Amino acid sequence: MACSASYVTVDEVAEFFCRDGYDSDSEPSLYTVERYIKKAAARINMAMNATKMCNCTLDDYAAEFLEELNLIGAVVLIHCPDCNRHLKAEEREFYSTWLGERLEEIRSGKVDLCSGATAVDYPACGFIQQSLTEWSEAQIVYDTMRRNST
Repeated sequence: MACSASYVTVDEVAEFFCRDGYDSDSEPSLYTVERYIKKAAARINMAMNATKMCNCTLDDYAAEFLEELNLIGAVVLIHCPDCNRHLKAEEREFYSTWLGERLEEIRSGKVDLCSGATAVDYPACGFIQQSLTEWSEAQIVYDTMRRNST
């Protein structure tokens, strides 16, 4: 379901970012890593909520995309002395900027996570009537009244 607490687990972050054998005695603790994951997910959820994507049916690729965003967001926040991969300042800046751009694309509706092609750049619209004469204007009003009365 969209806009859940998070899209990745501590184990997935540890597998990607931390040394082998990451456990409850590692620093930062599993609890701390979970907090970073939730903080990163909150940014994603706020962006999705801005375009009302929280209650839609996600496209097949969307879950993987959200996991990637959550993973990168958590890794940008984590300072992990036990990790075998330390982000340098320029890497942290790059990933932070990249993540911000993806969140803005979600927030603006340019990235469509929902099935049914509902993004703002999708060239489609609902049924539209256009009035070119007085008769067609009256017909539009009449048709609208009939549709609304049922």
